[in-house]
Amino acid sequence: MAKETLSAHELNKYTYCPYQWYYEKTYGRAELRRMRKEYLEELGLEDSTTANFVRGEAFHRKLYRQHRLRQILWKILILAVFVLILIYWVMQYVHV
Repeated sequence: MAKETLSAHELNKYTYCPYQWYYEKTYGRAELRRMRKEYLEELGLEDSTTANFVRGEAFHRKLYRQHRLRQILWKILILAVFVLILIYWVMQYVHV
């Protein structure tokens, strides 16, 4: 016979995430853990902490590349402006 009452713990779980509560009631914790383990193995990850770490590392690597590219482009722009000013100055000096 199915349990007809809900504990305070179950109400808290439902309030936090109704989907989590539903899936836990439907499949059970052991089955959900097994499914999660299979999913992470398919991705080649050990656990969700590792998965988050890998995603975070990729994000920061991309952000760092963008930052470095902006720095290099900024330096090239400053150098180009300096060279143009130098050329202008030389052209003024040569024509005098």
